[in-house]
Amino acid sequence: MLIAVDIGNSSINIGFFTNAGLCVQKVPTHPARSASEYCAAINEFLTLINNSIPSDPVEKKGAGVIISSVVASRTNVIEDALERVFGATETDMMVVTKGMRSDLKLAVDVPEEFGTDRLAAAVAANALYKPPVAVVDFGTATTITAVDEDATCIGGAIMPGLGLMNDSLERGTAGLRGIAMEAPVAALGKNTEGCIRSGIFFGTAGAVERILAEIEEETGLSFMTVVTGGYGNLVAGYLRRRHDINPHLTLEGLKILYKENRRS
Repeated sequence: MLIAVDIGNSSINIGFFTNAGLCVQKVPTHPARSASEYCAAINEFLTLINNSIPSDPVEKKGAGVIISSVVASRTNVIEDALERVFGATETDMMVVTKGMRSDLKLAVDVPEEFGTDRLAAAVAANALYKPPVAVVDFGTATTITAVDEDATCIGGAIMPGLGLMNDSLERGTAGLRGIAMEAPVAALGKNTEGCIRSGIFFGTAGAVERILAEIEEETGLSFMTVVTGGYGNLVAGYLRRRHDINPHLTLEGLKILYKENRRS
């Protein structure tokens, strides 16, 4: 079995690749937990999995682990927890780096600053879809990552995610409050909450489409668009551009990276 872990700014997604398919556990990144607390949460989730698919139980021996992290303070704690639960050692546990082998080439100015989550998602998009392909990740930040026809990640764009927009309006103004992150029924808001919801959702969708259009004009390429991330299903319906939705694209990319880099 393979355990793929994506440690993000808002949530930690733990993917268990079993013979029955992919099971995903989501754990909030904040507040921080101890290794023992993560162990308890993982064991509880494994019990639920084994109760739901008793014919294909998740074994705790012989598991491989790969971790992508953009929150350095959580990485070692998660490693410790996984070692306790699965007995994983340094020989079967990987942490994603830019130097890992893959079919994807990286053509950006400062590779060290390129997020490993974006790298994993781009690896999956390149493998699962026909490039040129653009990954739009609606997460804590909304990111666009472009892969050209030569399997080269050529860059992209980053903007605040829906949650950050919502929080900033509440923190930075005297009269606006945060709203429930629900999809708007119309672009024309009839009250403050409706106006904020329209601005966040339609504004984000419109910004993404404009950025993609500009990238296509600059590169002369036409990109297949893949939507992922925690807010992906909410925002995808407001995109006019044809797209595919793959909520676990990053975990799929981690699986590919593990297979290409595992020790023989």
